[in-house]
This record gives sequence, structure tokens and C-alpha cells, in this order.
Amino acid sequence: MVSSSKLLFNRASLGRTCRDLWHPQFASCLAYNVHFWRTILPGSFKLYIPFLVLPPLVKLNDVDWRYLWDHTLQYAYISFCTYVQAALSLSAQCGLFHLVGRLNYWCVMFWPCLLGVAIGPPLPNQLLRLQAITFFNMSLEAAVRKSTSPVVRFAHRSNTLATVSFMAFSSIILTCLRSGLVKQFWLVNPDPVVRGSVRCEHPGCCRRHLLDGMLKYGAVGLVLEAGRAVLRQSTLLLRNPLAIFGGKFLRSCNLRLGLFLACYVGIFRAVCCLLARRRGHEQQALMHTALAGFLAGVPYCIYPTYQIYTLGVTKAIEIAWEYCLTVHTGPTIDEEPKSLRTTVLRHLQRLPMLRLVQMCSFGYLGHVYAFYPRVSPVFHQKAMDVCSTDLTLNMKLRLNRWMKEIN
Repeated sequence: MVSSSKLLFNRASLGRTCRDLWHPQFASCLAYNVHFWRTILPGSFKLYIPFLVLPPLVKLNDVDWRYLWDHTLQYAYISFCTYVQAALSLSAQCGLFHLVGRLNYWCVMFWPCLLGVAIGPPLPNQLLRLQAITFFNMSLEAAVRKSTSPVVRFAHRSNTLATVSFMAFSSIILTCLRSGLVKQFWLVNPDPVVRGSVRCEHPGCCRRHLLDGMLKYGAVGLVLEAGRAVLRQSTLLLRNPLAIFGGKFLRSCNLRLGLFLACYVGIFRAVCCLLARRRGHEQQALMHTALAGFLAGVPYCIYPTYQIYTLGVTKAIEIAWEYCLTVHTGPTIDEEPKSLRTTVLRHLQRLPMLRLVQMCSFGYLGHVYAFYPRVSPVFHQKAMDVCSTDLTLNMKLRLNRWMKEIN
């Protein structure tokens, strides 16, 4: 079935060129390309300022000069790579127009964005994971908002269903992490199960362990929200630094993230400690972790945001996938006869999954940005506008105007 946006675009773009859509102020594509390759670099560095500022604020006590130097180099590298990705995407728009010979629905943003990331410089695995998961989370958010399925729309509106499903994702994530077979970042990092242990794995008494976790993670949530508030109100604070104590700044700070993290960690640790007294063996400890992880997801109802939910979805998929790969393709499997499942998993393991997710998600987000702006995540719209110095925003406004004229 052909979408209405594609039919409208095909009619609206008839007889028009890439100059009409992208660069009416430049007579040639070459002049336009030279212009943006020279001017859009600062936008990428501006976009990643939160990446530069927030991690040191969260680590706080563990920050030293070596960490700050390495972190600043990472910030510079991912900012430069994003600049190259954005510039290649903008160049591909003109290139694909001349290749196809007309403005094509999928060549406005989908293929140019995908190719910009595919051709762009490689990222280290840590930064690639950050970018790929961020893009995928936003793609998932856009797909849910765009969907016309009654089931998806009901799930989208139901906080109860969202909370229960987040509880299930939390259970999967924490069980896999506590098994010790997977090591990845999550809201809380549980201590691995110790074989033969009949007590809690943490040092010290349970009460101190519980209070320490709630205070630490609650403080992290408050610091993150304070950092975001500073970035949102940066213009105001530059004019008047004392405005940080004003009502406008304080209203922009959201305390619910800190409360959510404190409750999440508190419930998980409390349930684990209570059930540890009834532990009989290692498998039972993992069953207790699954229950504790499930109950820990209840505080999601305090802070029901797309960002937390999609992080839970992607982490559950990623961590469960890594757990399955470790279990079915680990070193001990080499000594056993290979099953079809093991062979398939080993072939899939060779695929650059993060790279594929990064490319496809960025292409989809670009397409949604141009043709379905009402469902496009706010952060992605801001990122596109900042990284292109509003070149994509001007294109989107022209495209919208063309389609309104036809409609």
C-alpha cells in the first residue's frame, strides 16, 4: 500500500530539482556543498556538549586528569565523526538526485542519511554502541508514535501495560547480568552470584547496602537533571548566573528521575537481600534475581518516559542476545557436537549488528523527520537542525509548503 505522504510528494516534486528543495540560494550543487562542508562543523560539537559535561558530573569522585583528557578526546572524535556523517548525508542528497534524475521519496532523507553513516569514519566500539543504541531508541519511539495499529496505540496510551512490560524487561536484564555471563551498563549493576554462597554477596550489612545504593543512585538522578537544566537554561544563566537560584531554573529541574532511580535500586536490593536467606543453590539465586528485577520495575510509573522505556527494551534485547551467544557459543561448546542452533548463532555473531542498527536507524529517523515530523523525537529534530545549521529545517519547511499546496 502506497502511503499518502508518498503520493503527495510525487505530485508536489514533479518537475522540481534538488536546488528547489535544498539550495535555492546556490546556483550549483558544488557551491552548496562547499558552503556546508565549511560551515556546519561547530553544530556537531555543540550537539555533544551534554556528552562532554554530564559523565564527569555523574562520576564526580572518580574523576582525574587522565579521565578528563581521554573523555575530552572521545568528545572531540565523536563530534568530528558526526560532522562528517552529516556532511556526507547532505552531499548524498544532491548526488542521488543526479543519479536518479528526479526527486525520489526515499532519496530525500532515508538513503542519504543511511549512506552518510555507512561511508562515514568508523567509531570505536564504545562510541558506536552509544550512537547505535541512541538512534535505535529514537527509531522505536518514532515507530510507536507513527503506528496506526489499535494494539500499538492502546499500548502507547496505557501506563499500566508500559509499567508491567518494563518490569519484565528489568527482570530479563538483571537476571542476565547477575549470572556473570554478561557485563554491560544498566541502571544498577548487581553483584554476580557466588557459587556455594548462602548469603548476600555484598560487603557489610544489608541495611547499609540498601541505603548506600538509594542515596548514590538518587543523587546521580538529581545531578543528571541539574546538568540538563543548566544546559536548557544556559542562555539565561550566561546573562545572570544568580538565576540558578531562581524559580524558573528550579522549576526546570525534575526530581522524579532521582526518585525513580532510588526506588528502583532500593526495591531490587531489598528483595535480593530478603530472598538470599532462603537460597538453596545458584539457580535459585537467579530465580530470586528475576523476581527482584521484576518488582524493581514498579517505580517506572513514577517516571514513565520514552527514554527510560526504550532503553529498557533495547537493553533487554541486547543483553539477552549476548547471554544466548555466551551460553550457546562459549568455549565449552567447542568440545561438544555442534547443533544447528549453535552454527546459526555463530554466523549471526560475525555480523556487524551495531553498525547495521546504526545505519538503518539513522536512515529511518531522517525519513520520519522529513515526512512525519509530528512523530519525530524532539531530540532528533534538534540534532538534525543543529548539525546542519538549519539546512534540514529549511528543507522540511519547503517540503511541507509544497505538500500543503497540493493538498
